[in-house]
Amino acid sequence: MKFYHYSLRFLTAVGLTGLLGGFAGIAMHELLNLVEILVFGHNDDDYLTLVRSLSAWSRFGGIAVISLVAALIWYWLQKAPNRVVSVRQSLQHPKRLYSFLRQVLHSLLQIVFVGAGGPIGKEGAPRELGALFAGRVAVRFKLKSKDAYLLMASGAAAGLAAVYQVPLSSFFFAFEVLAVALSLRSLLVVLVSTYLATFVSNPIVTSNPNYHLHPLTNGLSFWSSLGLLVCLAILTAFFAGSFRRLNKLAGKWRRKDKSIFLTLPLTGVLVGATALLFPTILGNGSALAQSAFNGLPLRMALVLFVLKASLVLLSLVSGAYGGTLTPSFALGGLLGLIVCQIVAGFISIQGPELFMLAGAASFLAITMKAPLTAAGLVIGFTHSQPILLIPILFTVALTKLFESRIFYRN
Repeated sequence: MKFYHYSLRFLTAVGLTGLLGGFAGIAMHELLNLVEILVFGHNDDDYLTLVRSLSAWSRFGGIAVISLVAALIWYWLQKAPNRVVSVRQSLQHPKRLYSFLRQVLHSLLQIVFVGAGGPIGKEGAPRELGALFAGRVAVRFKLKSKDAYLLMASGAAAGLAAVYQVPLSSFFFAFEVLAVALSLRSLLVVLVSTYLATFVSNPIVTSNPNYHLHPLTNGLSFWSSLGLLVCLAILTAFFAGSFRRLNKLAGKWRRKDKSIFLTLPLTGVLVGATALLFPTILGNGSALAQSAFNGLPLRMALVLFVLKASLVLLSLVSGAYGGTLTPSFALGGLLGLIVCQIVAGFISIQGPELFMLAGAASFLAITMKAPLTAAGLVIGFTHSQPILLIPILFTVALTKLFESRIFYRN
């Protein structure tokens, strides 16, 4: 009898986790729209169109002002003894109750920072909210520690699925990134949570493609692209591997003391000043990625690659919090475009789109340490044909191999 009673509690908790993950995605989506309206005067589903239409003051002033406000709040949030924690940290103690209001404020602030033009990713916030809600549900339903862990990981994946409308990729995320133990039970729990969250949020967070590509040439064959994909894998292994290690150092060196009052506002001013000339560096990288898919000259692509990577790392070390998912997607896409444009001076290339997708997936695979999640996200973001998974996964696998060799340590 106790077994059936516990099973019923667990199933109810799983359903609530999916629902709350969907609501977290809706909340983050609506908050982002609200911030864009308040800071920029209007919002647009096409972020590239939005940032290009902004006045000079909107490009500069929004992120400069928000950086000062964010510095004050993040300093307070990191004060002992109730510091905010990441999803990974919360999973180490799945039944511990952290300050609910602090964690929620921390997640909301990440969205506000990105919405005002902060150059880092927004995916951390819905993951944290999903895990937070799931943790509360697990404690309320008196679940075992291992089930609380599974529920919180599923909640994080559900939040990611809801805000990006990518349930399958988020399903892989739970196992690849959050180290959920593989079993039929865990497979079903994560599957239900991610797809339920996506279903709940879909009326608000539309499932339209995040990025629009030129149609891929029908004659583009995997074998004719093989050599260039190998070159792309080698370069991506080096740059993505370097970016991941620098990102790790940025997290370790992140300003949490009173120096954040200086470092983060100065970084905001620098981002705003840079956006006066290069507006596509604003935000999490979606504008930059779309401009790359639309086509950029080689010199501009190189400049934007360096600027975006530098500003992401500088923001994190200055005291900001956020993810690197979309920035990595944009950087990988830019790298694919750069490689194609360099090689096009020597041989004929039918189009850079395949190589940009492969570059984006490979860069993501290294920074997230999740190849299946990365490949799924690229297909999900662009609604590309599933057949493209063959060259994409080939490039991802090669990139992982080369990265392990380049950064090998005894």
